[in-house]
Amino acid sequence: MKFRTELEPEPQEHKISYSDSVIFMGSCFSENIYKKMDSIKLKVDANPFGIVYNPISIAEQIQEVLALKIYDETHLEFINERWFSFQHHSDFSNSSKEECLENINKRLQKAYSNLFNASHLFITLGTANAYWHLDNKNWVSNCHKIPSSTFEKKLLETDHMVSQLSKAIEAVQKVNSKIQIVFTISPVRHLSDGAFGNQLSKGRLFDVVHQLKDKYDFVNYFNAYELVLDDLRDYRYFADDLVHPSSQAIAYVWEKFVATFFHTQTVRQQNQIEKLIQAASHRPFNPQSEAHQKFIKTAIFKMEELEKDLPISFLKEKELLISSQS
Repeated sequence: MKFRTELEPEPQEHKISYSDSVIFMGSCFSENIYKKMDSIKLKVDANPFGIVYNPISIAEQIQEVLALKIYDETHLEFINERWFSFQHHSDFSNSSKEECLENINKRLQKAYSNLFNASHLFITLGTANAYWHLDNKNWVSNCHKIPSSTFEKKLLETDHMVSQLSKAIEAVQKVNSKIQIVFTISPVRHLSDGAFGNQLSKGRLFDVVHQLKDKYDFVNYFNAYELVLDDLRDYRYFADDLVHPSSQAIAYVWEKFVATFFHTQTVRQQNQIEKLIQAASHRPFNPQSEAHQKFIKTAIFKMEELEKDLPISFLKEKELLISSQS
């Protein structure tokens, strides 16, 4: 007897290896998978503008990266003694205008380089609702807790989202013909839109992804949304706010992600790397013992062998092992 529906993601032809570079853009759910990949030393970048939820802002940000836009003070606002950009997450906000601009432009330059060389671009869509700045006459990525009277909240039309995302992904493919673009829908419910409003929004996002997937052979879909809400389908797999997936749910989606996108060799290398990272965090009872000295030499030897084969560095881990002798 079955007690749940276990889903298997659609097999992906284009796999990820340690020689590849991967970029994530979109909602906070993309950050979770990015952190998993970063922790096993894959070449990965995420959200050069910070977390963003709506498709129009994501499309605009991709275009700005490709254009290598340079932000100056005319692109900033100053409220509550903080400089910020409406196109960036509050993580970029700063009491110093110069530091704010420096951080923004450094991230743009890094993303520009990575996008030209990436094997995969993962885009996580969070909501079809977006905010229109009434004075500036443009869409914003983040409202920065400015009074709601400053904006008009709008449910984006499907055709508009498809059109803008099409322009963005075609621009990416033009400069990087080998890139694979994978969409996901965030399982995080935007209950501020109301239960019905959240479902309506998610429905439009699914329609957008469906149309883009049919339109381009280099566009695919990974079913993170369904894995959380249809497969796990239990409040045990949500955080205390009952909205965001728990660490256990993220681990489950990660397991499916690895099975879908990683080469068999990548999985083997990942397991070796994880064991060595764990070894580096080991704290011995007797640091001066012969057994621990042998343990350190063996671990460092294995790290250096992997460094010869893969574009990775165990510098931090080797420093931890050496420091554990004292």
